[in-house]
Amino acid sequence: MFFEQLFLFIAILLYFFAIFFAIKIKKAVYCRYILLTGILSQLTAIIIRWIDIGHPPIFGTYEAALQGSFFMALFILFSYKSIYEHFKAMVITALPLTILIIFYGLAFNTERIPLTISELNLWVDFHALFAWLAFGPLTLAFCLSAILLYKERKNGRIKNNLLSAILPQNDIIDELSFRYINFGFINHTIMFAMGCYYSSILQGTWWDWDPVESTSLITWLCIALYIHMRLFYNWKEKKAAWFMVFIFFTILISYWGLIYLPQGSTFHIFDLEYKGGHG
Repeated sequence: MFFEQLFLFIAILLYFFAIFFAIKIKKAVYCRYILLTGILSQLTAIIIRWIDIGHPPIFGTYEAALQGSFFMALFILFSYKSIYEHFKAMVITALPLTILIIFYGLAFNTERIPLTISELNLWVDFHALFAWLAFGPLTLAFCLSAILLYKERKNGRIKNNLLSAILPQNDIIDELSFRYINFGFINHTIMFAMGCYYSSILQGTWWDWDPVESTSLITWLCIALYIHMRLFYNWKEKKAAWFMVFIFFTILISYWGLIYLPQGSTFHIFDLEYKGGHG
């Protein structure tokens, strides 16, 4: 546990340094290497926990925060090659949210969570993997949408010279956001399908209106509608950005809001202090 926490806090420190370098240093490559080192440090913490508990760390809010923040940082890093000149904008806007997710997870119990036989299954592991592969790009799409709305509010006239130099043009922000949404939608669909299939094996039914299934379906339908409206009704920039903000609200409920439901509402809650009747 000590080394897990040590590498995690090193990762947090490096993420702060990456933000600082993105703001102060002109060359993005230095920021990239600091971010990469932070990601490797966080990956080390995840591996240490994996070895310690004997299964992928995907259960409970703390482990969810570990995975969600890791995949967010990873997709920020991936953005370096595709949008090199705008990489620092992603670091400045999305990496603070990554750090916030880690601190949110640390507010919960970090002890090992005892699992049932049904939870120790590869279908569950891959279901969780695709959930976080969806969360990363969809959250980055939200951050890009927030940038666009900020620029719109300022009518494109940003007095801060640093921000004006870093923030990309609205059409570029809009296109990048759409790409992240498409990738997130594909992974969300795979995650959704795998969860339904495993539910059919486990409970004999593909659907039982569990709150997680319901909120995930709402998110999936909203993203599908976003893509439809963009392709066929030319929803772009400000209108699309506001819709993405709404979609992110449904994502927050689906990924992070379940523990605030009444105890016993869903078997998808794994935090011992919130698990309730399905223990």
